[in-house]
Amino acid sequence: MNDQSPWSFVVASDDTFKMMAEGLQRSSSEHDVHQSPIYQEVVRHLGPNRTVLDIGAGVGRFSVPLAQDSCRITAVEPSEEMRTRLSQALRDTNQFDRVHIIDQAWPTSTPLTAEVALAAFVIQFAPDPIAFVRAMEQSCTRRCILAIHVDALFSQFAPLWEEFPDIPTPPLMPVFSNLYPKLLEAGIVTDVQIIEESHGPQFRDPAQVLSMLTHRLKIQDNPQAQVKLSQWLENHREQWTQPASTRSALLSWAPNHS
Repeated sequence: MNDQSPWSFVVASDDTFKMMAEGLQRSSSEHDVHQSPIYQEVVRHLGPNRTVLDIGAGVGRFSVPLAQDSCRITAVEPSEEMRTRLSQALRDTNQFDRVHIIDQAWPTSTPLTAEVALAAFVIQFAPDPIAFVRAMEQSCTRRCILAIHVDALFSQFAPLWEEFPDIPTPPLMPVFSNLYPKLLEAGIVTDVQIIEESHGPQFRDPAQVLSMLTHRLKIQDNPQAQVKLSQWLENHREQWTQPASTRSALLSWAPNHS
């Protein structure tokens, strides 16, 4: 790996996935996804078959509205928590016949093909981001669309790591500045659009936040450290419960099949 563009992929606990799923559902209910630049970029590059590969489909934030707009979706989602909520969203909107769910991580063991391959905010879970992107290119005929955060998630908890000097600092999720140099090194040149969005508090349930950070700090077997963590969260409640704005990078390019 190039020291100028480090990459440390994220391994998320079940509690983290549950919290993420709930956050995605809130975001879907509070915002019109049709107005999202990510959604509009997908629609702009659809071909006559209107087929989309949604990699890390999550709770269906993009899969469901795309299906409602007469697209055929292959939704790749390895998390059972996410798949359960995605399936329910498809039942609620009567779109089950338009979405095929694959319960695997990306790249999948079975080749998949669509006009557009979308991976929104999931590449940070990939051990090898270039292999992830190359598989996207091999799986689509018209456009690869990738979204990744510009600002690090969980950065509001950075002061917390100083409270646990004897515990290795958990890595922050990789962001655009980590990924883009690697793409350039691999000869992948993309269109880039920076998106800024405002949203409500990312973390709302103290018990879930406590569980998530307990796993990230790996203090499940350290009751004293858990008490210390709980006290820190209570003392800094305003710091992690405030509405915020986030920046994301939307990367879009024609697949290279050479």
